[in-house]
Amino acid sequence: MKTNRVSCYVLATSMVVLILSHALMAGAEPLRIGYFEVAPHAMAGPGDRAEGIAVVYFDLIAREMGLREYQFVKLPLNRLLVALENSRIDMALLLARNAERAAKFIYPADAFCMTKPSIAVSAENPLPKIRSIEDLEGLSFHETPENYRAHTMRDQRVKITPLAGGDFTRRCYAMILAGRIDACYQPDHYPIQFEAVSPAFASRIKILYLPDPPIGLYSVFSKASAPVYVKPYEAALAAVKRGQSYGAVFERFIGHYVEKDRARTDPK
Repeated sequence: MKTNRVSCYVLATSMVVLILSHALMAGAEPLRIGYFEVAPHAMAGPGDRAEGIAVVYFDLIAREMGLREYQFVKLPLNRLLVALENSRIDMALLLARNAERAAKFIYPADAFCMTKPSIAVSAENPLPKIRSIEDLEGLSFHETPENYRAHTMRDQRVKITPLAGGDFTRRCYAMILAGRIDACYQPDHYPIQFEAVSPAFASRIKILYLPDPPIGLYSVFSKASAPVYVKPYEAALAAVKRGQSYGAVFERFIGHYVEKDRARTDPK
């Protein structure tokens, strides 16, 4: 009986928190969502309107939250982190987790999506699989500035330098094919898989997974906005995931993308 009373109390408390959060959201300013441009997660479309898989997935979450007003703000990653810390934005759409960020921001219990640390190399590279750090010795890498590094890529034997500016993956692929760099590193396999199927790089680039565990990418809240939004967001994310996975949305997206490119380049 005591256990049942405790369970009922916890459930009732959770419901009260959610009801209060929904009430606060209804009277709050539009949720400001920061994102840095990385295809296919989030990109600036026509009129600077945010689009991409993560944007579509968050739209489903927002609908489940009953959130009617929210706006996306495109920022470079380093400026996004500063803006979130100073509450100039309320949420970052997708961030990996590390100790420094966890001390500054509020992470929900569950990740927005899971991704695999990967590298992209020329299809002519004889390396079939990455088993250990020894397979990466002697290769030169580019990464985006302020990038999250998986355990393997933190090894001092890895030669890795940042490549600043937008459209990182396409630029890095072009440098690989020109022989200026050996590989691109991303803690996230979605962007490098997405770009590898484009007409410019199809069959010329191959993707290799690192021997590291999957990484969670989170929607991360400022300390000021977290009391209002985190609990409703967690409940909504769980509901959306029960309906469809992020990976399934990606597979549909990349299928449409390939078909569209094939139709555009078909001489018929």
